[in-house]
Amino acid sequence: MIPKYESNKFQCPHCNTVAIQEWFDAHKAGSITNRVINNLYLDYRSRVRDYTQAAILEFLSEIKNPFQFRIYQFVPKGFSIATCSSCNNFTLWVNEEIIYPKKTTIPLPNEDLDEDIKALYFEASTILLDSPKGSTALLRLALQKLLKQVGKSGKNINNDIKDLVAEGLSPKIQQALDLLRVIGNNAVHPGQINLDDNIEVAEKLFSILNFIADELITKPKELNNLYAGLMPLETQEHIKQRDKQK
Repeated sequence: MIPKYESNKFQCPHCNTVAIQEWFDAHKAGSITNRVINNLYLDYRSRVRDYTQAAILEFLSEIKNPFQFRIYQFVPKGFSIATCSSCNNFTLWVNEEIIYPKKTTIPLPNEDLDEDIKALYFEASTILLDSPKGSTALLRLALQKLLKQVGKSGKNINNDIKDLVAEGLSPKIQQALDLLRVIGNNAVHPGQINLDDNIEVAEKLFSILNFIADELITKPKELNNLYAGLMPLETQEHIKQRDKQK
């Protein structure tokens, strides 16, 4: 759950917990303070003569607007803070946009990705909140490099996916590849998918890239390591000879 303005609950960028958020802004500060003052004078009024009630009410009415105005001198309009109920750290918002901390709750990239792909992944995560379209374009480039890492040309994503399908690629992996390819293309070229304000779509693409890396790189690597580590060399040689036979 990416942080959203005035949302009662979102994933805190400090502790990564989905927690209730307590909001504070100038309007709320002024309202709370005026309410406190009214309650204080309500207690006071119970101990004074009736003929002073009108004067007290007039005073409270006169200070309401000036006091609210004074609050805006210390807490400007458009300035808000959300405090996390889990870790008590805060996010700072100006004009409904989060400006601190400038980080998201994106999962770490797959460890088996090449370093240049990880760098693109991290760069995409840093601009996600400011530019979902730019973030998606970087992930498309990361996909292109990933395909090269698994032995394809890395020049044309569509053709590389076609080759993988011809080699027996799982349909679910093909769908993930095409999903990231198509949405990424819309980030680079005008298309039917509007990514300008669609952070949620861009956010999901990080998990999709990791899923692709896990299926095409990590799982085959783990299987190869198990095979090489557990299968006796003599048996491996017998299997090679078996597979050479027609």
